[in-house]
Amino acid sequence: MRTQTRDVALTIPATAGYLVLARLALSAVCRLTQLEPEEIADIKLAVTEASNEFITNGEGARQLAYVLQLDADRLVVEITGTPAAAPSPDQELGRAIIEATVDESEFAQGHTVLTKRLAIGVG
Repeated sequence: MRTQTRDVALTIPATAGYLVLARLALSAVCRLTQLEPEEIADIKLAVTEASNEFITNGEGARQLAYVLQLDADRLVVEITGTPAAAPSPDQELGRAIIEATVDESEFAQGHTVLTKRLAIGVG
């Protein structure tokens, strides 16, 4: 039996120029929900801020992996990568923005999980 999944996986170079691809993939998944445009903008901002902890200025061949999981009651975004060598001075502000724009967030070394609950469910 084949089950239908609404998961999307994407791996990109860990540089700022490729972040737009992750945001486009997130936008496509959000179109399957009943999220309001403001809520979509919020989660895209959260993904951008979370990704910034892994973004490099072109050094090395590091990658950033995203898994977008769409369930009936929530959208989960997992971001995995190698953290930047030194925490950004803006990391505290970035995490405050994340906390304000998603329902749940988890931060671990090299792994961040963002969750947005879907009040109405999947479209």
